[in-house]
Amino acid sequence: MNNAMFKLVFDDVMVKQLKKAAKNSQVKQILTKMLDKIEELGPDAGKLLDSKLFIYEVKSKHPPIRLYFKHNLSTNEIYVFEYEAKTSEKEQQKTIGKIRKKASET
Repeated sequence: MNNAMFKLVFDDVMVKQLKKAAKNSQVKQILTKMLDKIEELGPDAGKLLDSKLFIYEVKSKHPPIRLYFKHNLSTNEIYVFEYEAKTSEKEQQKTIGKIRKKASET
């Protein structure tokens, strides 16, 4: 088994969200598990949403949370954008659009 860990880099939005999430132990616990999984498995931890920009999504069912990240192939870093409580399909597409825009700038 490969013991290489992926380095996580957090977007400003995610940093703010994590500070807020720290107040809710259930959300904090779920996010910690998700981030540990991403750190360990890298892109294999999530579902590919955009193959050109390498944007992935990790989901949790209870409570429903989606976390978005990008794998930077050249540095092997994982750029963590943000998470959201599961919303409508329309809201999710809006978030993914915002992340695509951000990902193409990084």
